[in-house]
Amino acid sequence: MASDQDEERESQLLATEIDPLAQAILDSVQPWDAYEAALEIPGRLQGALDWLPHGGALYGAWADLADLFETGKTPIADAHGALRQAATDWLARSEDDTGAPVETWLEGAQTLTHRLTDRDGDFWHGPR
Repeated sequence: MASDQDEERESQLLATEIDPLAQAILDSVQPWDAYEAALEIPGRLQGALDWLPHGGALYGAWADLADLFETGKTPIADAHGALRQAATDWLARSEDDTGAPVETWLEGAQTLTHRLTDRDGDFWHGPR
C-alpha cells in the first residue's frame, strides 16, 4: 500500500511531468506529433518507477496507447482518437492525492486500448 507521502509525491510528479505532455498531445494537429509526445511519457516515469504507487501501470498504459500507432493494424485516425481521448481524460482527472483519479484514468485508458486491440489485433495476435 502506498504511503500518503508517496501519493502526494506522485501527484506532484504527474502534474509537473505528465500533464504538460498530455496537453501537448491535445495541442498537436498531426497524429504523429501527438504520438511523439505520448512516447515521452514512459521515459518521464521511468526514473521514479521504484516509488511511484501507480508507476508501472501508468508506464504500461501510456506505452499501450503509443503501441496502437506502431502495430500497423489500427488505423492511425483511430489510434490518434484513442490517444486524444486518454489525454483529455488525463487532464480532466481530479487533483485528489489519494490515487483514485489515476486508477479511474487507468481503467478508461485500458478500455480504450483493449477495445482497439480486440478489434484490430496487436503485435502478437490478430483481431479477436
